[in-house]
Amino acid sequence: MLTAREWLLLPKDEQVKRGKELNSHECFLLRTELAYVHFSESEKANMSEDKKQRFLHPKKYTEAEREKFLQKQNAIFETMIKEVEQQRNEKNEA
Repeated sequence: MLTAREWLLLPKDEQVKRGKELNSHECFLLRTELAYVHFSESEKANMSEDKKQRFLHPKKYTEAEREKFLQKQNAIFETMIKEVEQQRNEKNEA
């Protein structure tokens, strides 16, 4: 079975030929998680084996790493909300 990540590294003509090898989950990944991955044909052809392997097998994050990332995300969103509220207050005072 072909994975979505493997399919993305195939040349365009090969992608067309082998598209039916993707199961529904891999198609879902292409529409969601991997929707913004677009390698040019030259990037695919010139990609180092190390870079291919890192793309095919991305790092798995621990629960602690995911939690730390979410906390950072939340802090960023809180800062953005405060900035928007401050801008609104400044407009209302003017």
